[in-house]
Amino acid sequence: MLPQEKLKRDLNEWFRHNYQTPNSKDFDALRSLFTRAVRPLPENTANGFFSTFLSRYQADGQPARSAAIDWLGGVGSLLLADYDGTAFSRQDWTEIRDLVTSDAGDLDLDLLTYILSQVMEHGGI
Repeated sequence: MLPQEKLKRDLNEWFRHNYQTPNSKDFDALRSLFTRAVRPLPENTANGFFSTFLSRYQADGQPARSAAIDWLGGVGSLLLADYDGTAFSRQDWTEIRDLVTSDAGDLDLDLLTYILSQVMEHGGI
């Protein structure tokens, strides 16, 4: 199983068990799951991605929460340098670009190059 497939499976499992009433401990476990699955990230970058996820997850209803989990899985695939084709909007790509470039000096150069090439290919630059 590819790392991105395992990440998506783990995110979906977390979601099945916690989507209705997650508490802060559940979100801490999810953040830990996510950060262990992807390459080491600068703390600010990890915080930015997870904050964006949380704001998306706070939307009402199961469909919005499910979309937030899909978004996090797609971001994870980018951070694993194996983009899975998640349908990000132009705004999503711009936000991803901003999050990775905010700590560009501390991010692995190969990973930064990979992500920015995906951003450019999908219209986020």
